[in-house]
Amino acid sequence: MITSHSPGSRGITNKLNDVQMERSEMAPGPDLMVTAEDEKSKSTSKSIEETKDAKTAIPGAVTAPNLSNASENKGASASQNARIIRKLKLRKIANWTGCNGAQLDDEPFYHGYMSRDEAERLMKNQGDFLLRKTEIQKRGNCICVTVLWDNNCYHMIIERAKSGLFYLKDFCFENMSDLIRYHQQNRVEIYHTGIKLISWVVREEWQLYHEQISLGKKLGNGEFGEVFQGVLSVGVFTKDVDVAIKTMKGENVTADEKITFLREANLMLKLHHKNVVRLYGVATQKEPIMIVMECCSGGSLRGRLDKNFDELSEETQRKFAKQIAKGMRYLEEKQVIHRDLAARNCLLDKNDTCKISDFGLSLLGKSHKERKLLKVPVRWLAPETLSKGIYSSKSDVWSFGVVCFEIFSGKYPYDEIKVLKEVRKQILEHGLRLRPPEKIPKFDADLMLMCFDKVETRPTFEEICEKYKEVSHGISFGSIAQKFGFNKNN
Repeated sequence: MITSHSPGSRGITNKLNDVQMERSEMAPGPDLMVTAEDEKSKSTSKSIEETKDAKTAIPGAVTAPNLSNASENKGASASQNARIIRKLKLRKIANWTGCNGAQLDDEPFYHGYMSRDEAERLMKNQGDFLLRKTEIQKRGNCICVTVLWDNNCYHMIIERAKSGLFYLKDFCFENMSDLIRYHQQNRVEIYHTGIKLISWVVREEWQLYHEQISLGKKLGNGEFGEVFQGVLSVGVFTKDVDVAIKTMKGENVTADEKITFLREANLMLKLHHKNVVRLYGVATQKEPIMIVMECCSGGSLRGRLDKNFDELSEETQRKFAKQIAKGMRYLEEKQVIHRDLAARNCLLDKNDTCKISDFGLSLLGKSHKERKLLKVPVRWLAPETLSKGIYSSKSDVWSFGVVCFEIFSGKYPYDEIKVLKEVRKQILEHGLRLRPPEKIPKFDADLMLMCFDKVETRPTFEEICEKYKEVSHGISFGSIAQKFGFNKNN
């Protein structure tokens, strides 16, 4: 039953119409509380984390207590108690001055697609809340309220009655924006346990609106969708920015696929270095989900090697390798394991500065063990990864050695072996290693071979950068000495 209720006279309710609403007629059931099981994807993870540090989340990750278990248990208990409810009496609010009919996409408390875990990480104080889009089993995409109350996080679906009105508990509105603002401004409980909405968690600057993004020429295809050149509008008085945009294909994608797609953005939000591609933000309110990054107009390093290898000087080749090492040293300091370092994932900007890109497989932590290796870049992987599934900064160092081979040879690693299983077998069982290319300078050859040492003696990126620093100083002194007619031994 829906009745009219005026907030100016809370004790008086005027009948609006006499619509009988059986809870059994409204999916998913009598209780709007969402458990973790409701949001769980049918697909299962194929990897395990060796350290707590290796865990990553989707955009905006901040440190906060993990509240999943508590909210799941309380939500499940509440759901069981509510199964006996069969009829619902809703009251439509009339003449409320706070009504503005705003679009949900324009509201500061709406964060677009966001996982349960990520929403809980953003909750800090009693009554903090946000709205997010999530995928519920057997229902598809829904809008959900996440709120912190009595040190537990709760998640509730905003339901729509047959009349078309939106509701949470007692009161219903024609749109979600007014529904949320009424409950927040009047401190009206949204659940029978007394949960209230007090302060919304504001969208951050990196959470972009789709209207800010203009797609241009298609640059290629990614694992989950397409990559475009485009323009980002950042303000009325600020010049538009040329960007690269990764989009997620279609609407029929799983929650796990969305989380995997956005993991790259989550990591890149934490990274600020001249040799790492910059992230401007993500747009998640509607389809397609977009990741907006710095545009590197020079294309990939692999593309440069394929097209113009013979034109590259030794100085330019070493510059590229050194810049990659600097970017990887920064990742090493931040405890980011890239896991897919290759020339194809290093981009060149308009000034020919090399930048590390493609963090789709990357993880936070010191080490990570993968249970199964599926769709991995075998030719760039270290022996400990191929044999035991172990990733670390040291396995990235091995990959860097392979990149050095690419830079100074122009070739693909182990290109004489066509079958990946054979590459893996030769590396693990017969000790196959890449040899320094012809004409590579001795310093660069020695450095490359150091990257293929056993993991215990393999250098860190900090040590690699120190070696580049030493050779740079030596070259600088030699140039000055030659100019003024004396040598280092004088």
